[in-house]
Amino acid sequence: MDKELRAGYTTGSCSAAATKVALEKLLKNIEYPYVDIMALNGKKLTIPVDSIKIFSNKSSRASIIKDAGDDPDATNGIQICSRVRIVENFKKTEKGFLDNNIYIRGGRGVGIVTKKGLLAPIGKYAINPGPLKMIFQVTKEILEKLKLETIKIEITIFIPEGKKKSLETLNYKLGVIGGISILGSTGIVKPMSEEALKSSLFTELKVIKENNKKEWAIFVFGNHGENFCKSMGLDTSQIVIISNYIGFMLESAIKLGFKKIILVGHIGKAVKIAGGIFNTHSRVADARLEILSANAVLLDEPLENIKKIMNSNTVDEASEYVEKRELFNLISNKVAIKSQEYMKNKLVCEALIFSFSGEILGFSDNFYNLVGECIEKN
Repeated sequence: MDKELRAGYTTGSCSAAATKVALEKLLKNIEYPYVDIMALNGKKLTIPVDSIKIFSNKSSRASIIKDAGDDPDATNGIQICSRVRIVENFKKTEKGFLDNNIYIRGGRGVGIVTKKGLLAPIGKYAINPGPLKMIFQVTKEILEKLKLETIKIEITIFIPEGKKKSLETLNYKLGVIGGISILGSTGIVKPMSEEALKSSLFTELKVIKENNKKEWAIFVFGNHGENFCKSMGLDTSQIVIISNYIGFMLESAIKLGFKKIILVGHIGKAVKIAGGIFNTHSRVADARLEILSANAVLLDEPLENIKKIMNSNTVDEASEYVEKRELFNLISNKVAIKSQEYMKNKLVCEALIFSFSGEILGFSDNFYNLVGECIEKN
């Protein structure tokens, strides 16, 4: 039997944990070998503390060693540090993030966003919304508990090896310069060994089939898709996060007796399926902008817009240049049709695609009819 792969912590979780340690040392003079924080999915994380140092009654620093578990992550083993200061006035720049009396900025080794299409805006430190929420949350909880909500706290996240490690990532291509990104949609790194993950996904789908006794399932690519389904009021007990393995999971659905698949996903992966790509990992195939551009031509999108689409950094950025918005319904229909063709029409598939901002971009012709049928038979 294969050994179960060990999960790890995101750079976002490490940043929040280091912030909590540094702040509790500064305000309560407490040190401990482990720190508990709440991940964005509601799970408690217990993370080892690397170091704590206090500089004065107004400044302290803590570090966490990034542990990616069994995931092959370039940032595994590096120091993630947080320096907290009590200040009278913030030394704000447009790069940082302010929430009332708490200001978060990046320091050495944290990149700056220079291109459109990422979750952090151009000109900001490359700290994504999930990690920001966790850092603000742990800080507010401590201040509220100590009834110190009125003091001003400045937090600097820095990564001593960040600039060096960024050379081992695709940050430069995405437009993050000078360091790495602070990432994490839940706070937990799930190991991504392909065979182990496929086996786990098949088992998860099998459990849904055997326990819920339904002929339909909802496929999403990741946590963003799952959260989007929740916002739509879909039955979360039928959701499987399929990662990049749409082809494998369609085959698995047929083997297990499913008849209908509702696919809800971010356009960045969904558009690949519209081009007949059934493993959406960028190392396998990455023709997102080409597929989007080719379909835009079919709708007579202006040539200048198509050139902008082809030169975009991400599909989210490319979507901003689309004038003929019916393009996204066309893409959604192709996702549905290609999926059905892949399985020789042995199942029905309908698709909805969205952007990172939460906008529904498009959906296949019978998407809502299929959703309605499935809800009625719930």
